[in-house]
Amino acid sequence: MKKLSVFMLVLCCFSILAACSTDPVKKDLITYVNDGMLPLAQDEKAVTDKYESVTGDKYTDDLTLYNTLKDNIIPEYTKFVDKLEAVKTETPEVRAIHETYIKAASTQKEAFITMVDALDKQDLNLVNESNAKLSEGRKLFRDFEEQLNTLAKKHDVEMNKK
Repeated sequence: MKKLSVFMLVLCCFSILAACSTDPVKKDLITYVNDGMLPLAQDEKAVTDKYESVTGDKYTDDLTLYNTLKDNIIPEYTKFVDKLEAVKTETPEVRAIHETYIKAASTQKEAFITMVDALDKQDLNLVNESNAKLSEGRKLFRDFEEQLNTLAKKHDVEMNKK
């Protein structure tokens, strides 16, 4: 599950450096990453860290996973998605990539909710459905990262390690 939100973790390590220009997409992209997404990176990392603390090698039992999802992860991730949806953009190009990120995060949130339902009902089909949603969310995060990189290159925005 370490790839759960790969881009947000990568985003924590990057900042966009570029002089503001007359290119409105370039300016919007810089503002979007630096002022919109970087402040949210820690919120998402905190939630995904909690998820990783009860899954994979650290999984102990269904009840622990259930309670952690229900009491911590889902409420915190819901707040994160709400903050994500509140991020404003100025250009359609940046808005389009942001919508991909919102869809990825929403899909991941749906996966968490489905897993709670699966654990509650002890339904393997729902577990499989949850895992499929997690995979779909990861794909959407990768799509977002690719779209962001493509837009950055197109508008001469350099992503540098901090």
